[in-house]
Amino acid sequence: MKPQKYKLKNGEERWQFQIFIGRDSITGKQIVKKRKGFKTSVEATIAYAKMLEDRENGAFSSDALSAENITITSLYEKWHQEYAPSVEASTLSKTESYYLNHILPDIGSHKVHEITPGELQTQLNKWATEAKSGVVWGRYLKRLFQYAQLHEITFRNPFDVVTRPRQINTTRERKFENFLNSNQLERFLDYWSKQSINQYAYFRLLAYTGLRRGEILALTWHDIDFNKRSLTVNKSVGLDYRNHETNMYLKQVKTGSGNRTLSLDPKTLEIMNAYKAVAPNNSNNIIWPGKHIYMDFNVPERWLQKMRKDLPEEDNDLTHVSLHGLRHTHATLLFEQAARHGKAAPIKAVQKRLGHADVAMTLQIYTHVTSDQDDMISEILSDGF
Repeated sequence: MKPQKYKLKNGEERWQFQIFIGRDSITGKQIVKKRKGFKTSVEATIAYAKMLEDRENGAFSSDALSAENITITSLYEKWHQEYAPSVEASTLSKTESYYLNHILPDIGSHKVHEITPGELQTQLNKWATEAKSGVVWGRYLKRLFQYAQLHEITFRNPFDVVTRPRQINTTRERKFENFLNSNQLERFLDYWSKQSINQYAYFRLLAYTGLRRGEILALTWHDIDFNKRSLTVNKSVGLDYRNHETNMYLKQVKTGSGNRTLSLDPKTLEIMNAYKAVAPNNSNNIIWPGKHIYMDFNVPERWLQKMRKDLPEEDNDLTHVSLHGLRHTHATLLFEQAARHGKAAPIKAVQKRLGHADVAMTLQIYTHVTSDQDDMISEILSDGF
């Protein structure tokens, strides 16, 4: 149908047209493209001619029509088939959780090619204020649009013109940094010294090595050389919670540089030796065993929760630190001690000790220091490494 005139409810005139572009391969029904809302016959005629040209050039072929109707959910399913075999179980489990619990329920029904930058920006801002990991959901959605471009499902990426939200979860803004300074760590460990030896040993080793949560759970007594005063890190515990089940499994460390040998201080060795004398026996020789071979990830979290309830008000500044915050604490204290002894900040040494693949990660994440340390660190960094 060539451009024709029609009237709006308010009496104003507009122009519209429709073009036959093919038949559905399954039902045999005609597929028609409609356009309306043109203010003049000239505008409508130009658009009509352009659509005819597009039809002749194959823009409305079965493949093109199929791509035009792809939703975020169907795109995710296609992408997931290629992504799943390329990552280990704990990563896949986390990725699926982001998509199935957050991303797809919100925008899964939207067609990929119809999402505008404005709509996307609104959604990203909403996620950022809903949850601490809301910005991360946006990064995972961006992967889908990159995939869609690569496979020519869409030729534009709305992420190219949106702004990543800066404010994350404003309803749960932190009052403290997620690490402890040397004075706070001393009081923190003093509390644990009065608890059971397995808990004291756990938090002492975590704070004085900067291990990741999965790395410390995977440790066996063979990994500690009491004579050489060293600790070998070469494995980690992963968590797979797909299919409504929670499975713990042994995996390689996060990066190649994650394989490392760390020196241990005499006090930490003394505490570990005291724990070893009373540690439960197990066939795998695991330092902190549990019902699923390894101690569950949430057990140390429950220990921390109890500590937060036990501490007096004057120790309120200790309650904010998380398990990952103790890894942050370890890096910060290494910089602090170097500054106090008038030495250059040991950037490469800290990178190796933490198992970072890239020194930029060490600089970006682990150089947040308390205000009384900042001036000392700045002076040393200004002189170079």
